[in-house]
Amino acid sequence: MTTLMEPSGAVAVPSPWPPDRYELQCDHGHLGSSRDRYHFAEYAMEAARNVQRAGLAHQVVVRRLSDGAVLYDHGRGVELPASHW
Repeated sequence: MTTLMEPSGAVAVPSPWPPDRYELQCDHGHLGSSRDRYHFAEYAMEAARNVQRAGLAHQVVVRRLSDGAVLYDHGRGVELPASHW
């Protein structure tokens, strides 16, 4: 039988994924709300538009995590182009 042991000087391995930069917040009415995070602006924008088009949420907002700026809020008429994200 082989016993596996953890090395005594183990170092935490950094995540291979880039840090999240955008947060998609959705209000689903009586079903609650959800928050998803994305690193790439294109994915956050695509997700927001898809949720809005499908009618899966009453309010859909995308914020930049670094400064809290609202980049997408269909209800308030905010939809900055991807080049500004």
